[in-house]
Amino acid sequence: MTDEADRELVLQRDIPFPRELVWKALTDPVHVNKWWGPNGFTCEGVRMDFRVGGVWAFDMVGPDGTRYPNHSVFKQIVPPSKLVFDHGDGKKFWFETTITLSEAAGGTRITLRQLYETKAFRDEVADKYGAVEGGKQHLAKLEAYIREHLTR
Repeated sequence: MTDEADRELVLQRDIPFPRELVWKALTDPVHVNKWWGPNGFTCEGVRMDFRVGGVWAFDMVGPDGTRYPNHSVFKQIVPPSKLVFDHGDGKKFWFETTITLSEAAGGTRITLRQLYETKAFRDEVADKYGAVEGGKQHLAKLEAYIREHLTR
């Protein structure tokens, strides 16, 4: 087992909205399933049981129509600042995700951390699936969604 820093991907983005609003967009299935994922991806067949031990399952559908099953189990929920879940495809967990929301000048700092079992697997996901760029797009979609749908 390697050091955690060698097994993680961490992205941050500051957005100009209060934590409670960001939390709502992240955790309410009415909202999260409308923006979740990188550019061009949508979520279908969504089930979300938002509680510790609850499951969040959906198919992420790519721009070419390819379906990617997603299955997460919530491990920790601390409103409005921290969400931890194991993420995989329903057969295997690929990584642990921790999302933290902290107050920042003029809004909220979102920190998205994915912790993988090995450095090699982290590197494969980053290289093969574009996890860093996809994560940046994901956080940009969150900001755009909040601006367009939750601040009117």
